Formats: sequence, structure tokens, C-alpha cells
Amino acid sequence: MTGVEMIKKLKRLGFKVVKVSKGSHYHMMKDGMYVIVPHHHSELGRGLYNAIIKDAGIK
Repeated sequence: MTGVEMIKKLKRLGFKVVKVSKGSHYHMMKDGMYVIVPHHHSELGRGLYNAIIKDAGIK
């Protein structure tokens, strides 16, 4: 899954973009959960993917 796909998935789950930093990283929040996702078109690494999922409370 790419960073762009992850951002779309999180938006569908109710996360809102609160900030976009200079380095193309989206800061997203929902119910006190705060997630930072890189806005890249390349695949996310396994560790980064798992960390984002964990921070988002999906798993």
C-alpha cells in the first residue's frame, strides 16, 4: 500500500487532515488518535505500515 492509498483509507475511516508539513507528510487526527502518513506514491515499508495501523487503532 502506498502513502496516498493509506491517506485515502484513513479518510474513509473518519480521520481528518489537520496539517500538511513541508516534507509532504499528512498529520491526521480522529478521537484523540494522531497519525502521520507520508504522501508518497511508493510502497510503505512493512514497519511503517504496521506503525501507522497501530497508531490509528485499526489493529
